[in-house]
Amino acid sequence: MTTERTEPSDSDLVIRVRAGDTEAFGALVRRYQTAALRLASAITGSVDDAADIAQEALVKAHRSLAKLADPALVGPWMLRIVANEAKNSLRARARRRQREERFGAWVVAPIADPETIALDADEAHRLAVALGRVPARHREVLACRYFAGLSEAETAMALDVAAGTVKSRTARALHRLRVELEAL
Repeated sequence: MTTERTEPSDSDLVIRVRAGDTEAFGALVRRYQTAALRLASAITGSVDDAADIAQEALVKAHRSLAKLADPALVGPWMLRIVANEAKNSLRARARRRQREERFGAWVVAPIADPETIALDADEAHRLAVALGRVPARHREVLACRYFAGLSEAETAMALDVAAGTVKSRTARALHRLRVELEAL
């Protein structure tokens, strides 16, 4: 005489879970976890997020199991919770993306320590003094190119000089500025 071991039905497992049998819920999870992972992955388009989504959905299913009207439909019911959780994840991802696009450029600068502020101020002062020692026509080129961010062509137009003159003045001005900075 052979006794075949049959798997309990979904209804039997739900009844056992409602009676406090935690192993019964584990059996339900094992029964539907592959489908839950595939569903979450298909909806979100992310295999990486699927496990977290499925786990969160199954935890919610466990908490709400008492509300399930027909225990025979536990599989589709659990998968509906997974689908809803996956959709919520997509919406949250879209909201995060919108928030990052809207506010991402608002980078909060770290507060510099007093020593860094003092050193930066000292460097700025040295640069201002050195620039003051550079001839005006060279200072104008440096101001246009490096402080205003103009291209060579734009600098030539702004100063009403040829583009070649901008190149040569820039080279001479940078050399002179280096000399002045080293002298300080």
